[in-house]
Amino acid sequence: TTNDVRDFMAMLGIVPKGNCYSYRLDNKKEKSIGAYPLKRSGAAHIPIGGMDNTSYAVFPASFLIHWTEQSKESEEAAKEIYITLLQAGDVQVNDYHVKFLQMLVPEAQYVGMDDFEVHEWVIEALLFYERQV
Repeated sequence: TTNDVRDFMAMLGIVPKGNCYSYRLDNKKEKSIGAYPLKRSGAAHIPIGGMDNTSYAVFPASFLIHWTEQSKESEEAAKEIYITLLQAGDVQVNDYHVKFLQMLVPEAQYVGMDDFEVHEWVIEALLFYERQV
């Protein structure tokens, strides 16, 4: 779930748990990360023989990095977070074992500033995790 993705981000220790959100950034604290389900279309990935023949599932996620008013500091943080996600995997998060992430963008994507001129970046990824039977 998206809440598990939020907990995954908190577990990585990039920002304090209180600065990780799911679905929305409530109070727009600086140096926060929001987890959102990534809207994608397409067919489900079902192996020949049905779901009993797969050991993993995929959760498409989008991470909104809401950092500071300083453009350089924000860009450097976005790059560090991207690398951390790229290298993350093989960790237990709540009831799920995350195997690895497949990055869907070559680097964090700048999306502009919010109403308070805080710089924001987005990273899209697929989280591969062991499927629960």
